[in-house]
Amino acid sequence: MFNLLPKNLKEKIKTEYKLRKITVILIFIICLQLSFLIFLTPSWLISFYKEKEVTSQSEEIKKHLSDSSLSEVIVTIRGINTKLNIINSVLKYPKIVPFINTILSKKTSSIKIDELAYILGQENTAEIIIGGTSLTREALVSFVKALEDSKSFNKVNLPISNLAKDKNISFSISLQIIQE
Repeated sequence: MFNLLPKNLKEKIKTEYKLRKITVILIFIICLQLSFLIFLTPSWLISFYKEKEVTSQSEEIKKHLSDSSLSEVIVTIRGINTKLNIINSVLKYPKIVPFINTILSKKTSSIKIDELAYILGQENTAEIIIGGTSLTREALVSFVKALEDSKSFNKVNLPISNLAKDKNISFSISLQIIQE
């Protein structure tokens, strides 16, 4: 193909083409930014007014909380706490945590405890009922023997009906506690 245009004119056309291309890209970017601005303005206005509303509400709440009613509530709570401390010091509750620790220390891997109930009896007596499953009869009997040997419990009661099966035994053990 023949080149009919001189070299300097070709370069001038190329630069003009590049300028037009850049101009179109810039116009596209400006239009895109304008459309973003148009679509974001309502959201911005809504959030601006909601922020003002929330700030005014928080100021009202701060004013309301600074009233004397708050100090009255604090005084009432402190009074109730002192009364509860007096009641706790007068009443004697048997301490159960050492007994639970004893039970858990005597439990083997073949014993699974599903239920632990604490029943407070007369004055200083209580009863702990342990429910669960044992893989074997021997494991259950050794668990009961270990509880009896611990001397933590006054009476360890395992109903004979719990020993009817050889494996996967559901059991219920009753432990009597008397505290001084």
